[in-house]
Amino acid sequence: MTTVTQVHIKFAELRQCVSLSEEQLLELVAEGILTPQVGKLPEEWEFDSTCVSIVHKAERLHHELTVEWADIPLVLGLLEEVQQLKAENEYLKQRLSRFLQDEQL
Repeated sequence: MTTVTQVHIKFAELRQCVSLSEEQLLELVAEGILTPQVGKLPEEWEFDSTCVSIVHKAERLHHELTVEWADIPLVLGLLEEVQQLKAENEYLKQRLSRFLQDEQL
C-alpha cells in the first residue's frame, strides 16, 4: 500500500520562497492564481507544494510578457492544456507506430 503525503506551505513560508511582498501574494490569491488549501485568513493559509512553481510562472508571464494578473489563471490553464495535449499526441504517435509495425508483419 502506498501512502501519499501532501506537503503544505504556510503563507509566510511562501513569501520567503518566492520573495514577494504580502500585498503581491494577496493579489495572486484575489486573482485566483493561488488557492489556499487550508485556512480562511492569510495567517492560517496553507498552500500545496506546487504553489512555488505557479508563482514563478505567473511572475514570468506578468513581467516578461506583460500578461495582466487577472488573465494569468486563463494563460496557466491553457499552458497546462497544451502540455496534456502534447503528452496525448506523443502517446498516440507511439501507438500508431506500433500499429503500423504490426500491419507490416
